[in-house]
Amino acid sequence: MRHVLALADAPQGPRMLRLIRPAATGGAAVLLLAGCGALGGGSNGISSSGGATITVAAVPSVGDAPLYLARSDGLFAQHGLTVRIKNYPSVKAEVEALGNGQADIAAGDYTGFFAAAGTTFAPPAKGSKNESIPGGTTLRVVGDGYDAADNVMEVLTLPSSKITSAQQLQNMNVYTPPAQAAVPNSHVPYNMETLATQTVLRNDGVSVTSIHWKPAPAGQLVKALQDKKASAILVGEPYLFQAEKQLGAVPVLDSAAGVTSGLPLLGYFTTSAYASAHADSVRAFQAAITAAQTRAASRGQIQSMFTRAAGVTPQDAPLIALGSYPTFFSIGQVQRVADLMFDAGMLTSKLDVRELALQP
Repeated sequence: MRHVLALADAPQGPRMLRLIRPAATGGAAVLLLAGCGALGGGSNGISSSGGATITVAAVPSVGDAPLYLARSDGLFAQHGLTVRIKNYPSVKAEVEALGNGQADIAAGDYTGFFAAAGTTFAPPAKGSKNESIPGGTTLRVVGDGYDAADNVMEVLTLPSSKITSAQQLQNMNVYTPPAQAAVPNSHVPYNMETLATQTVLRNDGVSVTSIHWKPAPAGQLVKALQDKKASAILVGEPYLFQAEKQLGAVPVLDSAAGVTSGLPLLGYFTTSAYASAHADSVRAFQAAITAAQTRAASRGQIQSMFTRAAGVTPQDAPLIALGSYPTFFSIGQVQRVADLMFDAGMLTSKLDVRELALQP
């Protein structure tokens, strides 16, 4: 059930208006525009003035807005960094860039990077006497970037649909955003959205393998529901708002509630090789991002950024669901993601976040 927002010029109709919630504990409010090229402009790299130079890979979204806020407000330069932000079309492309050294740090979906922790980021090989052979590098987590809140991801259906409960999704076609992680088989989640949703469904006693999951380009999900190719769609913002406004779509399931409440969604990553060789630059990056995430508490500053870049009107912007930017790194929180991935079969062995974390 959505809350009502007292906004005189808010659109009326089937959509139930959202309440603008304060940030979650330890974080600042922000909007999740999943899969939307909201902040980064074109595909060319963008630099900020400073000292040491680093390249940061990103799939532009309001989920990684502090990265762009740190650039625009000169926070990287204040911490002695020149930062080049290079935009990529997918997390998979980011993983490859970080793995082959084209990027020094990357901002992206935890599932995509954790799934690559034992492949693209393979531990150094061992010799006959168990000594490390040079050349291998492992994944490191620089910081937590964006955490879920109520209504940032939902399963929606048409108001005329007979699907009124999560149990009724069984044997139905549910369209989802594209795969972000290489997974062992087709019966396990393949991105953060499906991981969170299937976790909630299993917790409610629903057989997730009985549901026909259909990955599709994020921009086509609302159309799939409208054309009734999809019985339901799994979406985040701004497509969630678009479906509710245009089709009167109604929620069947909140993917970020209960067992997945406050689930970390996006993090900042580097490699052990880069972190060892450039420890000062990594610490400076952490400090600048923390400062930017603190500034992101100003909704007006963030809102003006995404209304210009993502085509969301000022009238609609206050109705977008809010998540949070954490201002500290909780290993326990991020470990939840790794544990859920292992339980769901996305990881073939357990992943210890403590071994990956680079604390400031």
